[in-house]
Amino acid sequence: MMEDYRFSNWVWIGDGGFGEIFQAWHKRWCYNVAIKLLHNYDRTSSSLLRQVEMMRQGSSDYVMPVLGVFNGRTPNSGLSARLGLVMKYMENGSLESLQKTFDRVQQLPLVFRLAHQVALGINFLHSLLSPILHLDLKPSNVLLDSDLNVKLTDFGLSKPSQTQAQVSKKDLEDGAGTISYMPPEAFDINYKPSRSFDIYRYENQA
Repeated sequence: MMEDYRFSNWVWIGDGGFGEIFQAWHKRWCYNVAIKLLHNYDRTSSSLLRQVEMMRQGSSDYVMPVLGVFNGRTPNSGLSARLGLVMKYMENGSLESLQKTFDRVQQLPLVFRLAHQVALGINFLHSLLSPILHLDLKPSNVLLDSDLNVKLTDFGLSKPSQTQAQVSKKDLEDGAGTISYMPPEAFDINYKPSRSFDIYRYENQA
């Protein structure tokens, strides 16, 4: 568990369906990290524990590792403690922001490399001894480091493949823009996701 005294130079990066993202300097490690703080603070938060477990199992060159769990105050939180994940800081933001930067300019070699790395990340998750379904693959959840290499992130909706857990109405509503990447059959009340769910979302954003 990482306390707030270990961090300085907090900078707000963005806001997602599950929490706020900050950049902060880790005083002991001497480099910037990203801290994802949950919107709803709960010391036994099932969402946080699920993400930690999924990211721990799914760590690879193309999947974001979790560096630790944050529990403390931020510069703008007053006396309220916040709970969150400490992750690698990705200097070039997300695939979504990169797409906006391109502004319709074709960068085919880079596009092919990014598409290949996203596919390698999904294939890694699906090939684990206990396969993991990401279930929220979209450009904003594909982050890019200083060399424009991919790491998949945001495992708030992820589930083990073998459970064949049903996507609930709440799952469909979590996160802006998520629904637009779902396969049509996912809106059936009896639908249970499989590996094809992630593959459809991958092909839909490629």
